[in-house]
Amino acid sequence: MTGLLAACFVMSLSCAGASAQVVPAAGAQGAGTVTPTVHCTLPAGQGEATGPQQMTVELSPAVVAPGGKVHAKVTLGPSPATSALPLEDVPTIPSLDLAMSGGATGTVTVRGAEFTMDIPSGTPIELPPYEGDFLVPANASGDISFAPVRTLTQTKVLGSVFETPCGVVDGGGSIGTVTVQGTGSEPSTLSAPADPVRPNTAVTLGGSGWTPGGAPVPSLCSVGGGGCDPLKFRSHTLTIGGDGTLSGTATLAEAGAVPDGTYEVKVNDGTKEATAPLTVRAVAAGDREISLSRSSGPVGSVITVSGKNYNPDRWINVIGLDASGTGIDDSAVYVKSGPDGTFAVEFTVVSEAVVAVQADEGNDPATVRTAPFTVSTGGGGDGGSADQRLNTSVRAGTLSMVQDGDTVDFGTTVLGTGSGVQRSRLNRVEVEDARGVDSGWSLTATLTGFTSADGGTIPAGAVRWTPRCAAQHGSVGVPVAGSPAALGSGAASLCRMDPDGSRPFTGGRFDADADLTLTVPGFTRPGDYSATLTLTLL
Repeated sequence: MTGLLAACFVMSLSCAGASAQVVPAAGAQGAGTVTPTVHCTLPAGQGEATGPQQMTVELSPAVVAPGGKVHAKVTLGPSPATSALPLEDVPTIPSLDLAMSGGATGTVTVRGAEFTMDIPSGTPIELPPYEGDFLVPANASGDISFAPVRTLTQTKVLGSVFETPCGVVDGGGSIGTVTVQGTGSEPSTLSAPADPVRPNTAVTLGGSGWTPGGAPVPSLCSVGGGGCDPLKFRSHTLTIGGDGTLSGTATLAEAGAVPDGTYEVKVNDGTKEATAPLTVRAVAAGDREISLSRSSGPVGSVITVSGKNYNPDRWINVIGLDASGTGIDDSAVYVKSGPDGTFAVEFTVVSEAVVAVQADEGNDPATVRTAPFTVSTGGGGDGGSADQRLNTSVRAGTLSMVQDGDTVDFGTTVLGTGSGVQRSRLNRVEVEDARGVDSGWSLTATLTGFTSADGGTIPAGAVRWTPRCAAQHGSVGVPVAGSPAALGSGAASLCRMDPDGSRPFTGGRFDADADLTLTVPGFTRPGDYSATLTLTLL
């Protein structure tokens, strides 16, 4: 899912098959159904997909009070979106945006509970039916018609949340109507900062008219109320007092998950909700600035370089410059900016040639800032000095792997003797990461069932492995071996490298292999069996 598919190798096991069928659930009786054309943006740089998708939604009750709760049952047909790899037990959160017309305007979101699902490769993804609640506006009156405008599927893979939005581009329409009548309760209010706020920082929220003792949940929505997502806040301290007063903070997710823009923050306590405008801006008002703890000193001086008004959680490159404006490579240091966009790092003056210190954000020329520095000297003779500049270039490589062989032999099992357990070892795999980035990688395997020429089978789950992996000398980063597990059609982890926020990149060469155990069932047709183990590096 990192979008960095490097290679896929196949090896045969000489000596192990199960299949699953997904049956689509039928739509709810009496529910409204439309089959619009949707356009999906796939995560991790996998491209886009467009096609028809059936959507069935059942709304209840038929009549609610202003601000009342509506329950929605959603059944979606196969999506045009597909996955390049088969995945097992993927935590998934579905949601559907419905546009209102008639007795109310705006957008509401039906968000289902998180569940786990198996995702096949190259097959239109079909989610199981799900349910969720939403509140109609407190000022709604009369008949409200609801029409699907977007689905959003969030999957949690390799410690990150990946989003697949599918917007309706043609052929939509109403899936049902709810009538709003009667008198609702006192509307709640919500206040949020008027000035822009940064990602990964706490946002102070307040309000009145809430349910005393309720459990408030903040979400970040698009303007108009659609796409509401509680995952855009990584934590909160919101509480509601006995008098219905809301207070506390909600901390936004990091900049990568919350781009700059104008949003609505929504709080829902289960029976009431309210929204307030919120602007997110990673770089605060004012330009990037750097400063030095002192502006002069002899070679060997250690100074502190400080900066402000930078994007949060970004790598800052700090380097000394000579009189021609060329960077002095031996002087380079790296530091990550904090959530508030500031940084501070110690810098050593390594040469008399240093005339300034430069900082930039992620090698972006537009972010280059410099501060002058004077190297003080004294006590010299008349010998003079001369400089020679040494240049070299470094280019990014690729993520790749090689294996020592393509055959693993479990030997011969004689039925009725011994335990039927055969042991062997996976051929060593060497992963080379020469990209010079900190995105990490994952090496996984899938296994088919064993088959023989006369139709005999041994299930893939008869093979278990115990992975091992280690970094070769000079490599940067510590790989993590997968857990002992039975093999099968789901991707099992052999070795992975997680992103390391403490350094600007990971890389090098890493060895991976595994002890293999085959348990031959006691009632197996005699014959020569083989299966295919596929290793995938992402």
